[in-house]
Formats: sequence, structure tokens, C-alpha cells
Amino acid sequence: MKISSLKYALDILFPQHLKCHCCNREAEVNSYGICVDCEQKLLFSANDAKIDGIDAFYSALQYNDTARRAELSFKFNGAIYKKEFITHFIKIPDDWMFDAFVPVPLHKKRLKERGYNQSTVIAKVLSENSGIPIDETLITRIRATEAQTKLDRAARLKNVKGAFRATDECKGKSLVLVDDVRTTGSTLKECALELKKHGAVRVYALTAFSAMEEIKKGE
Repeated sequence: MKISSLKYALDILFPQHLKCHCCNREAEVNSYGICVDCEQKLLFSANDAKIDGIDAFYSALQYNDTARRAELSFKFNGAIYKKEFITHFIKIPDDWMFDAFVPVPLHKKRLKERGYNQSTVIAKVLSENSGIPIDETLITRIRATEAQTKLDRAARLKNVKGAFRATDECKGKSLVLVDDVRTTGSTLKECALELKKHGAVRVYALTAFSAMEEIKKGE
């Protein structure tokens, strides 16, 4: 369902702070919109995953049931106001030196259907907080792919193969890919390899969540 301009405006002007962003219950919430019960259920990511093409990777939280409830409504149901929780725990490592944030792109068909790219929403918050710009021109999704959530690990890798195209404008740059959830790392891998193919010297990756059950299986 496409999200209207009116809904965007309402989400910005009147965020739903009377309900917890994770459990959706009416409760007293903290500054980033979640209740005490849900905050206690959140788990930090281990950040020990290795992804081909990615020079360093950071993810804030494990993608457990508590985090998943907020993420799914943020991603698919237009709950853009939940970005305050989605981005709250993301930290940019001090030793990362880079030129721009690069949101993992959606195909134009899916972007039209959804009305926004959730990775761009996250990247904009990080850009505002850090003063480092976003560049959405460096890589595009040239092939519509099946939703990764429906696929196993092997199918995910095949699904995104050749789905992205970078430009030579990334030559000599250090970049940070931004996405909402990392599962197998296949999407981040394909984006990073394509950016490096066109001259990027370094590619980092940041995600709000990591699906820990997939990390344990290895890359």
C-alpha cells in the first residue's frame, strides 16, 4: 500500500507516543518510544559477522520478537515515527572514516508501492546526527527481486545476484551501506562488491538489527 503525503505529515506532527513502539500497548514510554518491559527484552548484536566485500560491519540489536514487531510496522505499514527507536541504538564506530551514507536501494516498483525506502529513513537520521551526507546516486537496484524474507540462505544469495548497479562516481570513496536488517548478509555483500567494482576503496555496513540465528550458520 502506498503511503500518502498526508500520512507522512501526520507521522511527523503527531507521532503515536501513547503506545509502545514494540508491543503497541498503551504504556509509559521512554524518549525513543518503548516501554520498560520491552526495553528489558532487547539484546545487543554480537557484531562478529564477516561479510564478503564489507570492510567492517556494525549492527545495533538482535532481531528478536520484540525488535521485530517494531521493525515490521516501520518497514511495511508506514510507521515512520518508529525511526526514533529503530535508530536509537545504532552507533558509528569511531575508527570509521567515510565520505557518505549509502542506503541499500529498493527497486523503483517496490518504492512506488511502499512509498518510501526504510533504509533511506534510517540513513537520514544518521546523516542528521553526524553531519555526514547521504548519496543515493551511487548504486541502484536494476532488477526487481523476490522478498528475501520468503527465501532460505542459498536462495537469498541467488536472488540478489546482479540486482544492483553502481556508478563510477564512487571511485576513490569510502562509504557506509545502511540497511534495516541483516540476515545472511547477501544484500550487503552484493552492494559492496558492486561499489568496489566501480572504484570504492572501502565499504562499511550499518544495520539496525541482525538475525542472530543466521549469523550462527556462518557466511
